[in-house]
Amino acid sequence: MKTLLSKTVRLAALGGLALVGAPAVAQTVPFSPFVPFELRVNFQPANVAVPAGFVADSGQVFGSRGNGHTYGWSADNTANTRDRDDANTPSQAYDTVIRTQNGGNFTWELAVPNGYYQVRLVAGDPSFFDSDYIFSVEYYGHVLKGTPTTDKRFVEAVTTVDVNDGRLTIRNDSAAVNNKLAFVEVTRKFGVDINFQPASASPVEIYAMLTDYGQVYGSRAYGFSYGWTVDNTANMVDAGYDIDILAQRHARMQQGGDRVWEIAVPNGVYAIDLLAGDPSTKNGSYRIQVEDSVLLSGVPTGYGFTNGSGVVAVSDGRLTVRSAPGAANNKLNFIRVHQK
Repeated sequence: MKTLLSKTVRLAALGGLALVGAPAVAQTVPFSPFVPFELRVNFQPANVAVPAGFVADSGQVFGSRGNGHTYGWSADNTANTRDRDDANTPSQAYDTVIRTQNGGNFTWELAVPNGYYQVRLVAGDPSFFDSDYIFSVEYYGHVLKGTPTTDKRFVEAVTTVDVNDGRLTIRNDSAAVNNKLAFVEVTRKFGVDINFQPASASPVEIYAMLTDYGQVYGSRAYGFSYGWTVDNTANMVDAGYDIDILAQRHARMQQGGDRVWEIAVPNGVYAIDLLAGDPSTKNGSYRIQVEDSVLLSGVPTGYGFTNGSGVVAVSDGRLTVRSAPGAANNKLNFIRVHQK
């Protein structure tokens, strides 16, 4: 079987991040959409002031911290916390650090509901610049990478990752030298991947996807609401072709009239990825509009697929997908919706 859109390939292609391995646990329950979570963790000795808006991590082994959150290290790392008291640091959060490779290879984890998270990592040390900082988050490699200088002591990065085992994990890359962390900020984001298929086809949760069977818009599993403006179940197809399971299934968007699909989302800005195509028939001119923007446009060639992506804003609580002017025989295999 060909694997055009295996999870690893799909995440690498659409997420723009290097992968350092498969998820530790297969995703069996898709991500719930509206569970809020926001936390700022400062790495510091236990006996110094905690910066406003942060909770402290002082190097303890993973466990409940008594502040409503569970986080910590793969082994006792308390001896590697530092408070520099450097007058040139912008704030206390930058002045305190923890060494993550001194005397061992320490991994940090935070218990979170499964879902998508924006992670801001800040690495550095106000008093030293003898490091090559490289950190991975979850199974994404080189999320943060940089070398400090005498004039620039800190390196930071912001990225979005998916968590599917209940723990957000930060680890040292094998090429890192004298890694240190100042603080981390973790914020829950809305995110979902949906495959369009007939109800008779097998589920796709192993791909961390929900399924759409063509029903009229309404409440679906795990707290999501999505669907079509009219019943589209008769236009859900499994081509049964020698192709990736996600690609061989699709919704016909123009059979019997133009079909519009919507999903309830918090108002905000979203990154969208789409796949349109049919491996068994390549007769079409695919043009798909999300909100007010045409994000996918092309004539199927090769395997018969066209990809599209872009950024849209939602202000009415529903993200809307429809056929754009000029479309012919539009088909939609899957959509990826991630809040920025």
